Amino acid sequence: MDMRLFSTVHPLRAAVPTCLLALLLAMGGCGGDTSDRIDPAEAPRISAPSDTAQGYPSIDESALNDPFPAPDLTLTTLEGEEIALRNTEGPVVLNFWATWCPPCRKEIPDLIDLQNEYGDRGLTLVGVSRDQEGESVVTPFVEDMEINYPIVVEKDNQLEETLGTVYALPTTVLISPEGQVTHSVMGLFDVDSLRDQLDAWIDAEEAVADRS
Repeated sequence: MDMRLFSTVHPLRAAVPTCLLALLLAMGGCGGDTSDRIDPAEAPRISAPSDTAQGYPSIDESALNDPFPAPDLTLTTLEGEEIALRNTEGPVVLNFWATWCPPCRKEIPDLIDLQNEYGDRGLTLVGVSRDQEGESVVTPFVEDMEINYPIVVEKDNQLEETLGTVYALPTTVLISPEGQVTHSVMGLFDVDSLRDQLDAWIDAEEAVADRS
């Protein structure tokens, strides 16, 4: 199954078929807003063996057939920090999410762990909020969850217009150290496989640095 979500042409932009919505729900994604709000403190980890056994897909299954350059955009975080996607050192992980999305809440603890493990090794992990209410709901949620990676509230849809339509939340996009969008996965996935990909990229970068 081709998991590529983004392209410069969006034939499905006008509507998402009912069967696709059903598929997204089965994969652990949110197709739209929901009143099913859960306590973020109760969000379980998704990298535990019991969850991995449920069959979340490997990040390798979301590899794009045709990687393409990351958008030449500068994102501004809740803290006012600017992140230029094409000028980062090391890999970039963009996680599209929302406070009202249960699967998004479910994977946040693992993203926090990834930031702890790889933040000092060159990883740029950015949570891109799709909450229409903006900072008024995102900021307290980030504080309650003790999220340790940068959060961007996407108000002007620049990323969506550049990359394509995000059909479900969460959606996670990987950008290689060379600035190429290489993976795009919707719904929950095996986080350990993401670690494998990050290790491969970062180890290669460190090996080049050691030789220079």
